[in-house]
Amino acid sequence: MVTAGSKPGTGFYFCVQCGQRTYLEIGTDRLPPCTKCLGNHFNK
Repeated sequence: MVTAGSKPGTGFYFCVQCGQRTYLEIGTDRLPPCTKCLGNHFNK
């Protein structure tokens, strides 16, 4: 499980709470909170 604010690397991350998909294009970007429900926990 990945938490918002971390730098988990490039790829798709899915919000545990609502399933919203977030894509990080640059590996050094921080994962933001879910844009749909503001959840903080994601699965890759």
